[in-house]
Amino acid sequence: MDQSLFSRFVRLGIPYIELNAQGRARPEIAKLYNWRYRSLGDMEHVSSRQDFRLANAGFAHQFQLVNVEDLGGIGESEPTAFFYQNLAEAEYIIAVYMYMRVIGYPAEKITILSTYNGQVALLQDVARYRCSSIPGVGMPPKISTVDKYQGQQNDFILLSL
Repeated sequence: MDQSLFSRFVRLGIPYIELNAQGRARPEIAKLYNWRYRSLGDMEHVSSRQDFRLANAGFAHQFQLVNVEDLGGIGESEPTAFFYQNLAEAEYIIAVYMYMRVIGYPAEKITILSTYNGQVALLQDVARYRCSSIPGVGMPPKISTVDKYQGQQNDFILLSL
């Protein structure tokens, strides 16, 4: 069954309310997913609050999508069935986390997410190796799968796909 419970309810005619305003993301980021809704707009505070308008210190853009090339000829791997990992991507994400910590971003405002359990395990391993012994950097407080993080939010999300 490749359909969510919510989608099945909608298909069966169960009444529902569709989201028509979002209040968690900058408008530039919301444009990445607003196609999924018929008429998704922004709540007023998204346009008026300063924290939604300020630049991200140390970064050139509001958000960045980065294609991480293979590391030493090694790309995505599957050490056991359905346990996907990508070392180059994990190293890159942890390096961005470390950079953010060094330039002053609070650790508790940064979350690292991945869509794969294998990648989450690898991110935790790389973070332990790279971050745990560096004063002022430390371990990322939250490394999780996207599914387990649903319903939560943070100021900065580093996403490994």
